[in-house]
Amino acid sequence: MSLPTPALTRGTFHAALLALLCVSEQAQSEPRLEGRFQGRGEGLLTLRVADVSTEPNRPEYYVTTDTAVPNECTGSVGGLATLINPGTLRLRQKGEGSELTCEVTLRFSPDRSRVTMSAHNCSDYHGMSCDFAGALKRR
Repeated sequence: MSLPTPALTRGTFHAALLALLCVSEQAQSEPRLEGRFQGRGEGLLTLRVADVSTEPNRPEYYVTTDTAVPNECTGSVGGLATLINPGTLRLRQKGEGSELTCEVTLRFSPDRSRVTMSAHNCSDYHGMSCDFAGALKRR
């Protein structure tokens, strides 16, 4: 007695293989978010984004940003950022003794070579003369 075996035709096999290759190619060709960026806002801005994901389908990024205006102020904030959509990360930090939550949003260009950074309620991290907002380029 022989058990029935699923019929896999040459056409079905090739279609499945092609679909798998297309998905794999798309995943590999997607520009990555991590890297080092530098640019200008009210002063010099630097940004570091590191992929710290431990599971393939749960992306996690550690973000650190610094700002400096010569002879006025410096500031830094960092932590785990949330992936809002494929091109946007958001870092939220609440300072000790502060009622405000600092929120830094990173919007990456489609090719991931540029980042537009905006920030709200972050003066506890950089003072009144600095800001984490500006345009940065990949270094």
